[in-house]
Amino acid sequence: MRPLFYQNPVALHPTAHGATGLAEALDYGFARKTNAIPVSLSEIPIAALSYPIAFTTEGGARPVAVVGLREDENLFVDANGAWLEGAYVPAYVRRYPFILAEYGEGDDLGVQLCIEDHPEILVQGAGQPLFADGEPSRLVKSAFDFCKSLRAADLATAPFVEALVACGLLEGRAATIQLPTGGDLKMAGFATIDEARLRALPDEVFLLLRRQGWMSAVYAQMHSTLNWARLGDLLVSNDR
Repeated sequence: MRPLFYQNPVALHPTAHGATGLAEALDYGFARKTNAIPVSLSEIPIAALSYPIAFTTEGGARPVAVVGLREDENLFVDANGAWLEGAYVPAYVRRYPFILAEYGEGDDLGVQLCIEDHPEILVQGAGQPLFADGEPSRLVKSAFDFCKSLRAADLATAPFVEALVACGLLEGRAATIQLPTGGDLKMAGFATIDEARLRALPDEVFLLLRRQGWMSAVYAQMHSTLNWARLGDLLVSNDR
């Protein structure tokens, strides 16, 4: 299954991409048709200021920023591909069109920087150079560092989610958003942290979560539920 946003990622190599550049002025149009975007543990407190944070219930739990109430609709990207001013842009989005691919296994596990192969992204003899004299350009080096930092953040997220599941803190939910124009909209298929279950945890388990430094993300996720109303306001505004 391809990662979200990517249709044809290919490995970057000077032989194949020595005369290729990255198109100038790429926008966020690629993220227009999704209603949930992965976020890492370290992003939850800041992403929770802009979006409801939830956890997926299919294919393994992971935190996501909910950006739309209807399937294939991102309320934070306009028709021109611009992200809503003032809203946090998840690192998963900022990484595009680059992505890491893993190869090998065990002690021989390695990573390879890839890029989405699309004529609107990769241009011949123009754009921002990917290689210079066979060596990665500053752009590619920065992209590689950013992708590695995002991978590390994802690896740090897994134990957090595993602990929430093991403690029984995640509960499947359905959100009902009251629209300003009347009526409501329901959204299901996600989980959130249950506050009552959190309060009922044995002291030693709660202290373990706290010592791991996870409580800021826990409380941020619970407080982020206030942003469901914001999505309803954006939906009405965009439909006008």
